[in-house]
Amino acid sequence: MQQLFEQPPDPQAATAHGRVVGLVVGANVWGTFDYSWPAALGEPFLGQRVQAPFGKGNRKITGVVVEPDRAPGARANLKAVAAVLDQASQFDDVLWKLGAWISHYYMTPPGMVLTAMVPSAVGRHAPRTEAVAFLGAEAGDWPGGLGPRQKRILDELIEARKQGIEPLTVEQLLTHSGSNRETLSRLVQRGLVRTEARELRLGEPAGHDAAPPFELNEDQAAALTALEAKLAGGFSTTLLHGVTGSGKTEVYVRAIRQVAAAGRQTILLVPEIALATQTLARLVARLPRVAVLHSGLTDAQRAHYYQQIRDGHAAVVVGPRSAIFAPCRKLGLIIVDEEHEPTYKQDTAPRYHGRDTAVMRGSLAGVPVILGSATPSLESLHNANLGRYALLRLPRRVRGLPMPALQVVSLRQEMTPGRIELLGKTLTHAMATALDRREQIILLMNRRGYASYVFCPKPSCGWIMECDHCSRAMVFHQATDTVLCHYCQHGAALPHHCPACSGKLLLFGLGIQRIEGELARKFPAARAARMDSDTMTSPAQFQKVFSAFAARELDILLGTQMVGKGLDFPGVSLVGVVSADTSLAISDFRSSERTFQLIVQVAGRAGRADLPGKVVVQTLHPEEPAIKLAATHDYDGFAAKELPLREETHLPPFTRMVRILIRHSDGLKAQQGGELLAARLRKLLPAAVTMSGPQAAEIKKIKNEMRFHILLSAPRAGMIQDAIAGRLGDLCRDIAADVVADVDPVNLL
Repeated sequence: MQQLFEQPPDPQAATAHGRVVGLVVGANVWGTFDYSWPAALGEPFLGQRVQAPFGKGNRKITGVVVEPDRAPGARANLKAVAAVLDQASQFDDVLWKLGAWISHYYMTPPGMVLTAMVPSAVGRHAPRTEAVAFLGAEAGDWPGGLGPRQKRILDELIEARKQGIEPLTVEQLLTHSGSNRETLSRLVQRGLVRTEARELRLGEPAGHDAAPPFELNEDQAAALTALEAKLAGGFSTTLLHGVTGSGKTEVYVRAIRQVAAAGRQTILLVPEIALATQTLARLVARLPRVAVLHSGLTDAQRAHYYQQIRDGHAAVVVGPRSAIFAPCRKLGLIIVDEEHEPTYKQDTAPRYHGRDTAVMRGSLAGVPVILGSATPSLESLHNANLGRYALLRLPRRVRGLPMPALQVVSLRQEMTPGRIELLGKTLTHAMATALDRREQIILLMNRRGYASYVFCPKPSCGWIMECDHCSRAMVFHQATDTVLCHYCQHGAALPHHCPACSGKLLLFGLGIQRIEGELARKFPAARAARMDSDTMTSPAQFQKVFSAFAARELDILLGTQMVGKGLDFPGVSLVGVVSADTSLAISDFRSSERTFQLIVQVAGRAGRADLPGKVVVQTLHPEEPAIKLAATHDYDGFAAKELPLREETHLPPFTRMVRILIRHSDGLKAQQGGELLAARLRKLLPAAVTMSGPQAAEIKKIKNEMRFHILLSAPRAGMIQDAIAGRLGDLCRDIAADVVADVDPVNLL
């Protein structure tokens, strides 16, 4: 694998043209590129990151030295490397081989992989940073003429002052407020804020080595005993299947402590930044020297913690999928929590899966890997069934607590004619009872916005407002009185009348903002907070809501999928799934699996302490098997029903799939490019590989690009890659359209 990047050094490479090095660059191009190496840059070395001119206009991009001494052949007038970013390679042998595997398996140019593995901030010297302080009085008392972005900046600064963390860095402030430097500059000019250069002070990774305060139950003790031999060293993969509330985190803690006591490091992956912050808060008091890596950090923070991990000062690294590349030189354990979550799959190049990359890193490093979930992916269960993974179970909740009672309610029977209400009679009554008892409630609505679509109700018209750039309906957002495309984020004003017939428009659908309004009408005294990607734009905002809910300062937490992922609030007695049908409506072979997982996971947030738990699931399809089996928390029953269907239809996990997406603003060029590529693939692929397409994607148009795809299926992993990886550049020659390879796709939209 290492030879994918590296060729034997040539001692005669220094020529009359000066020293020549081979670089792979952070762009969608295959191959190694020759550059001259100025003597002033010192001695080049393998794995060194540099800045170099590339392409038209000589823009500077990041490259990685893969051949420190390269024979230049007959070429002259080579472009010169502009600057070096590293004084030591950021890639040890394991990370180097891992990058080679990702490049081959996920069919991504090696330069894109290697540059993505190291945060761009690493290597920069940033002892000082620009910070912003608020000069005004209290929140909301703003002078006239301020725009929404300016007010958001001031709101963020006020909140930072309340929490005692003022001043914020410019980077933090702009990220949290969703604003830009131009808006900030206008506030500075008006004398409302002040910017200043400050010393950046960052401490050591947090945590201490406190004694474990919890007693293990019989199931946890048995699981830990089974893990202890594996933790001593050597590669293994263990699937820890524990029902919600069964104490998987405590097993993680004991395993991590054992590894830390032996002087080794642990990487703990979580699916969301929000979970990274809550998991970090739980672990800090239990574990020594915990560091966090996620996109919510400033560049300076990221570089600091990266170095702390590399130097071995951090014993535990917590973060989402990119934390799998943490430079742990003393790695002893990798844990992937909620391993079933699709957010572990990167949706831009390199399109790696964090869980599968974790297993490969464990294999290369010779360390154990633990995959944990209450609803394991069928891929992981299949690997356990084949004996590739060990399977450990935690079948009961801690302290003998019962699983929450789950009631499936047919919305068709609860709807009042002539009225649109999203909270049916059963759920409304259960909420009133819980609030009367001063218990907390979590509501899940898997759709942002106020209305799913805006349309003309006239039978002779039927116009639906679609995005100008995508073939999808726009969603009305009441808070901003605008419609928004959730695929390209294009926004527009809500029309007053139908542009096709001038008739009156209607708003229809199930959106989280509509539920928010219904809550205000039905339970005006309840303290509620909404958690979705419209309201949560930074880890600090997640943490603020989590802290308030944990402190019982909120009665109702309303959110999208993020409220069903690993959260633990003892005061929650009721969970309501407003519509279980949203994920079923997705045209994808994993829709039943996603529906089952979502219901079981969010149901598990109820009854995690002494309060009995109740779950109300509203649905238009109460007889759907995924919903019926979720109602009894019957994972084994669901798997026993779903796996044979997958095998019969030759779908994952019984096959390995590659989706090749072809995109172009001209639909004909996209289709023709797909047909040409398909013809070339047929000549290269083994007979065992089946191919369908090119055909129009489920979402035909996104961001003004028409989309076609080709689906490849193989009976074993690597068969497709061995045939075409590294050849994509040649395969795509003369194809005007953009071509993207997505290996093991998590959706086919």
